[in-house]
Amino acid sequence: MNVAFLFNSDHPSLVGYYGPLVMEHILETGVLQNTDRQMRISVGDILTFMAASTSETPTYDYLQKLCELVYQPVLFDRLDRARVRGTFTTATVYCWLFQNMTQSTAESLHGQLTGCPAYLGAMDVDFSKPLHLSFFRNQLMEVYRLRGLGSKIFYQMGGNDDPDIVITECFEKNGFDVSYEDQGARCTIFDKYDTIDHFVRVEAFKSYFSKLQGLDADYTSNIAHSLEELHPRLFDVLAAAVRTLSRAETEEDLAQAALSGRRFLEKTADYLFPPQSGDWKGRKVGKAQYKNRLWAYIDKTLRASHDPDLSALNLLGKEADRLVDLFNAGLHAEPNRQKLDLAFRDLVVWLTDLINIDPTAAIDSYLAYEQELSNFLTDVVSDDEVEDV
Repeated sequence: MNVAFLFNSDHPSLVGYYGPLVMEHILETGVLQNTDRQMRISVGDILTFMAASTSETPTYDYLQKLCELVYQPVLFDRLDRARVRGTFTTATVYCWLFQNMTQSTAESLHGQLTGCPAYLGAMDVDFSKPLHLSFFRNQLMEVYRLRGLGSKIFYQMGGNDDPDIVITECFEKNGFDVSYEDQGARCTIFDKYDTIDHFVRVEAFKSYFSKLQGLDADYTSNIAHSLEELHPRLFDVLAAAVRTLSRAETEEDLAQAALSGRRFLEKTADYLFPPQSGDWKGRKVGKAQYKNRLWAYIDKTLRASHDPDLSALNLLGKEADRLVDLFNAGLHAEPNRQKLDLAFRDLVVWLTDLINIDPTAAIDSYLAYEQELSNFLTDVVSDDEVEDV
């Protein structure tokens, strides 16, 4: 789940220098160093005062009502209500938001922070809710990725000429290994996956898969996080399958869901190992040979890893073949709802294992936004041509 940890930035204990001090409070707990969960972190002020002051009713009464709605958890409520309400019209709330945090980690971090006098508590955040999307996703800055003792500091579109040494030193002092990651066009003007519609699809994905045998909310949150990074548009394919399965009444409905499963595997292959005119180790890897391209990606990524386990090649490759056969059977034989549910469950388990070979290798931080980038460059070139006339 997404969990926001909130602080009163005007509290005297933070002596007006709240960003670095809050960071120190969080990292020195030691909680984050002991989880292997991959999490993205966004930080920044919750801009309720600005929203109220530029609204049609810029009053303190409106501001208080807005704050009541913004600080409204869904399932995980560890807020100190008195402290939170005490900031509504008097102080700025500063937030560290963790995407893809387990509830047990959230509980541990909350427990360690309760002694901090500026701490306001923690709450879960649902990006499919308009106010949560606006204040906690689209207005905060995604700045870090954590996984155990590995930390990455984000920069965007090649702009890492002047990294903040103070931040690096703070991570290193608390036991983290620090590196830098270009997150491309994500969370820029080119990112079109910042809408309610997109996150409604994400939540539908999590809701459906968390109910399947052997899966739970933490597992599906983890794969949703990885899948959104892999390529947000892939959610469109899986969302189509979820909608169809949830409403399925006929064999044709089930066949359409099976088609979505096969299309998802094809799109995954297109993303991870685009078609090539030549062969890969004797196998054709053109547009039609998407199964071969999945094998090629697994082989290439395993061999490039620091400690390659080549036995995983046959396991993951044969599982990909089996999944393709299952979804094809759903198209051409009599579809079965239970078999399709299990096929989709096995699909996300396989995808998790696939991404975990090397999460960094699986992510292309520009590919998901290539159409928007291309349109922008086309517009710039067109404008230059007009000016030259």
